[in-house]
Amino acid sequence: MPEMLSSASEFHSIEDREYNGILFVGDPHVSAFPPGHRLDDYPRTILGKLGFCLNLAKERGCLPIILGDLFHVPRNNPNFLLVDLIELFRETRPWVLVGNHDKYEARLTRDVSLSVLNAAGVMRLIDQPGKVDSICVKGAKVLVGASPDWTPIPGEVVREGHDFVIWVTHHDLVFPGYESGRYQLKEIPGVDLVVNGHIHTPKPSQRCGRTLWTNPGSIVRITRSHYTKAIKPAVALWTPEREDLEILEIPHNAFDEVFPPLEEMDDLQEEVLDESLFIKGLENLALRRTTEGVGLKAFLEANLNPDDPLDGIIWELYEEVIEDGKEE
Repeated sequence: MPEMLSSASEFHSIEDREYNGILFVGDPHVSAFPPGHRLDDYPRTILGKLGFCLNLAKERGCLPIILGDLFHVPRNNPNFLLVDLIELFRETRPWVLVGNHDKYEARLTRDVSLSVLNAAGVMRLIDQPGKVDSICVKGAKVLVGASPDWTPIPGEVVREGHDFVIWVTHHDLVFPGYESGRYQLKEIPGVDLVVNGHIHTPKPSQRCGRTLWTNPGSIVRITRSHYTKAIKPAVALWTPEREDLEILEIPHNAFDEVFPPLEEMDDLQEEVLDESLFIKGLENLALRRTTEGVGLKAFLEANLNPDDPLDGIIWELYEEVIEDGKEE
């Protein structure tokens, strides 16, 4: 069994360097093959986008933070992709939050691709919940904390004399237009700003007391729909003088150059199909699969209707696969 990683996210005293801001980069999903329905040279596209983001951070004197899901699949990514990322990260050394796609069977182990980059020393891995570091941004003392995938979001944070407290998360949060989230937004005493990854579509910022919740969205479009057609990939910049994030559009190809033509269907119907909780649940299980299929069984039992003929076929297929696995 692969060895579990120990924490790489200890709290330190304030860094010597002073930044002009923090640049948040949402869910790159780096992959050697095109995810979803994309038709382009995806590795070249996404590495180019990451390169642009890191160059922007360098030019503006900002700390780059990747909000999780650096990789689309957790391991067995080709060496050329890892080498390109090592070369890309070497100078700016971004902070990288752990997302659900970065882990294999819900765990961050030494045999996942993110661990290779961490061992190369070209990034700062944020794999544990809690306070990460204290940095200086335009003369302001800023505490950065984190809640990686499937780790708790704090109920309160002690500011310890900081001017600002910023928390980065990779969670299913309930934003307008994303009511399927599991975590309701609320004030976190001591926290000024929460910046969330995981939800690919940008969501309007929501204020709960002193805490501002934000979700800038992914820098890459994976799903093909009328809704995503209107999205312009962007990064988010925070500076002490701004109450909300500044959204900066990044270079990207037109939707029709990346995806095949959309089928003629009602926009609402397509959005329901794209956001199907059942499909999202299956995808989540695929990333957290177990050899005995117990998680899948519980999911199907909770979601399938025994009176529906199609659901009955799905259940029969599940039983057939499990039986075949037992015979092997």
